[in-house]
Amino acid sequence: MALVNIKGINGNLVFIFESGSIDEIKTYLKNKFDETPNLFKGSPVVFTGNALNDLSLEEVISLQKMCLDHGMVLNNTQNIKTSKHKSNEKHQFIYKTIRSGQKIHSQGSLVIWGDVHESAEVTAGGDIIILGKLKGIAHAGIYGDMESIIFALNFNPSQIRIANKISRNSDEEIDRNTSEIAFLEDGSICVKPYNSRNNNTKNM
Repeated sequence: MALVNIKGINGNLVFIFESGSIDEIKTYLKNKFDETPNLFKGSPVVFTGNALNDLSLEEVISLQKMCLDHGMVLNNTQNIKTSKHKSNEKHQFIYKTIRSGQKIHSQGSLVIWGDVHESAEVTAGGDIIILGKLKGIAHAGIYGDMESIIFALNFNPSQIRIANKISRNSDEEIDRNTSEIAFLEDGSICVKPYNSRNNNTKNM
């Protein structure tokens, strides 16, 4: 049985994940993409299948990035449940920029493939992961989850909240090309470069 069945349905390429570890799935997909690259380029992609339940949120994101790197398009909004989920709610994936004045809420974790503009607001019961620029308001762990995090590739929010803790952006210069992550430590919101969570804490 194929690890991933790929079907054309209603103009989308539907990836049905049947089985396999993340490494096995990546190898399988790479071979598929290399065999018939023109079949996949420009195609909108939808993820489904029971094997997604055995992957972490980060692993699902890595598969989506793999599709993007091979010229595919992430389409519309999807709800996906993974194995390492903090609640019974699904992760919500949004593939667009959140513009000023817009509000987005997810019962579980929220992944945005795009920017969050100034005066836009995103809230989630779990983590918030922004694969773009964060300039607006982000509130993770809105139901009280103190372990929730906020991540952005370009971290410059007007305000962030985690559970019941709140922080506004200061006038401090921020390296806008640095991926950063915000989390709670000793009751305060801390922001650090993503690759050095244990060093150089910046309290907000």
